[in-house]
Order: sequence, then structure tokens, then C-alpha cells
Amino acid sequence: DQGNASAQFNLGVAYDNGRGVPQDYKQAIYWYKKSAEQGDATAQYSLGVGYDKGREVTQDDKQAVYWYKKSAKQGDAQAQYNLGIAYANGRGGLPQDDKQAVYWWKKSAEQGDALAQYNLGFMYDNGRGVTQDNTQAVYWYKKSAEQGYAQAQYGLGLLYSTGRGVPQDDKQAVYWYKKSAEQGDALAQYGLGNMYAQGQGVPQDDKQAVYWWKKSAKQGVAQAQYNLGIAYDNGQGVPQDYKQAVYWYKKSAEQGVAQAQCNLGIAYA
Repeated sequence: DQGNASAQFNLGVAYDNGRGVPQDYKQAIYWYKKSAEQGDATAQYSLGVGYDKGREVTQDDKQAVYWYKKSAKQGDAQAQYNLGIAYANGRGGLPQDDKQAVYWWKKSAEQGDALAQYNLGFMYDNGRGVTQDNTQAVYWYKKSAEQGYAQAQYGLGLLYSTGRGVPQDDKQAVYWYKKSAEQGDALAQYGLGNMYAQGQGVPQDDKQAVYWWKKSAKQGVAQAQYNLGIAYDNGQGVPQDYKQAVYWYKKSAEQGVAQAQCNLGIAYA
């Protein structure tokens, strides 16, 4: 029991993953705690996760934050990210504080954490906890997007599409929308559908527009549902099908899209 912190942590990991010992999360927590109390930053993070998720310990936001903070102050990137989340949501006895969220996400992002990079980009994009700054939004979205994070790829595509923080570039917008859409991001699927419908950055293609709108609509994006309704109504990219048009107008209308409500009214008239 008096072993060094690193050995205790490694034993915790072995029990956590069932490597060389039967998988036993209670034992994992026991060894993470031993190691964490001796100051091992990764063990402190892992113990924080245990309390955060309530795995073989009573779920406890305050204890999670306590250990995340200890780990984050020692430079653990994942703990810094999770501490940022706690500040953003005002969890674990912390006040809701966007500036503190940004502070910790920046520390994590600078160490290469893709989620922290995206969140930092989002804060710059929306001026939360920092002065709104399109150039910084692009910078951090790009870092995250290049690591394959779908939401960052969409955010970057949107900035290229609108020319915020970068020169407007439809081809780059399509490039990033597609990367994100192929990973299942619903907003990117909607955006990519629009690019095909309008022939922006790609050859105009109604079938491709419908393909991507359908993926997005099935994930609940109201405007994609409306666009899909229009496509079925007019037989654009699909055979004309009023039943399908009404189906998608209804889905969209139920989410409050006024034009879908209007088209649904006409269909029922």
C-alpha cells in the first residue's frame, strides 16, 4: 500500500481495463484514490471521472470538481477540459463562469485537446467569456477540425461559408461540411445539402441535396425537414410524393418553422 503513486495509478488502470487482473472498478477507484492522494495528476483526473460518472462511488459533482481542479492545476489537459465544463455549467459548487471556462479550456487547448479547442473556438465565435473574435474562432476551430472533431469541422465550414474570420470560400465550406457530415453532424448535413441545392462550391445536384437533407431531417433539424418537404412537393431530386411532403412539413411545423406551417395549411386546405 505504501508503493509509489505511479505504481498505484497503473494498478488502478489495470483494474479499470481488466488487464492482467479481473475487471473491477471498485478496486480501480481504490488505487486511483491512493495515487491521487499522493499527488499523481492523472490519478486525480481518473478519480474525478469516477465521482463525475458515479462509477462504484456515489455520484458527487463536488468531489469530481475537487479532483479535476487538483489535476488541472498540475497541467492535466483532460482535467482542465472537464473543469472548464464544470465552470460553463456551474456544477460541483462552482459558480457559472464563462471566463473561468475559457481560462481552463485555453490551457487544455494549448496542449492539443480537440474538444477544448472546439469549445474555445465556440466561445470566441459567440463572444462568451471573451471578446467576440472571428479570427480566434477560426484558429481554434481549425486546430480541432484538423484532429477530426465533427462539430469544429462544421463550425469552420460555416465561417468559410459566411466569410467570417477568413475570406469567403464556398469550396472550403463544402470541404469542411462534408468531413463533418460524413461523421454524422446533423447541421453539417443540412449545410452540405444547401450547397448542393444552390451549386455553391460544388456542381448543382438536387439528388445530393436531398440525400444530405434526409440525413439531417432524420436527426431532427427543422429546416432540413422543411427543405425535404419542398423537394418532395416539387419532385426536385426525388419523385414527387405529396404524402412524403406533408410528412416532412408536419415534422418541421411541429418545431415551429412558419413556412412549413403555412405549406401544411395549404396541403390540408
